Amino acid sequence: MKRIISYLIVSLVMFFMVTKVNAVSILESGEAVNQKGEYDSSRFVFGNVVNSNASVEGISLAAGNEIGIKGKTSYGVYFGNVINIDGNVEKDLFIAGNSIRLSDDAVIGRDVYIAGNNVIINTDIPRDLRIGANNVNLSGISIGGDVYVFADKVILDEKTVITGKLTVAEDSVVVGEDDANIGSIKREKDSSVKENINPINNVVSF
Repeated sequence: MKRIISYLIVSLVMFFMVTKVNAVSILESGEAVNQKGEYDSSRFVFGNVVNSNASVEGISLAAGNEIGIKGKTSYGVYFGNVINIDGNVEKDLFIAGNSIRLSDDAVIGRDVYIAGNNVIINTDIPRDLRIGANNVNLSGISIGGDVYVFADKVILDEKTVITGKLTVAEDSVVVGEDDANIGSIKREKDSSVKENINPINNVVSF
């Protein structure tokens, strides 16, 4: 699983290296960063502990040990150990970390890409969801598009709704698949699922 997480992190970095960013404000800190205010350009923030309640017109990128996002941004890109998303991402969300949680206060506008260890999603996703992780919990949420998961264990329940197709790796344990409301479920080889969760292969327009 560490290999797939590393693979997705590299894919994310490569994706944003080739993506045009018109204007960027950079704030760096070795310890704690508390980001507030409104920004009409992309905002890149680095620190041990990063908390943001800012409004960013563009890409909000944060990297650190602990990251908490409560503000609003066009695109969210977050790298860290513990990542909690409680804010509003108007378009696509990209996350790579260890413990990742999207709370029921989070609002996501489009697709979500996640590479992590333990992932809990408590908010609805309007379009596609693509995850590489060890454990993924999708209990009680609605996903409007397709879901691609490369994980050891996936947890669903009777309140889980996936409008499109759920694709998982051949050896994945899926708890609650008979109780969830899923358009269809498919098991594929590891290599195929990895390709489907790679953001470079799936983001058409930025």
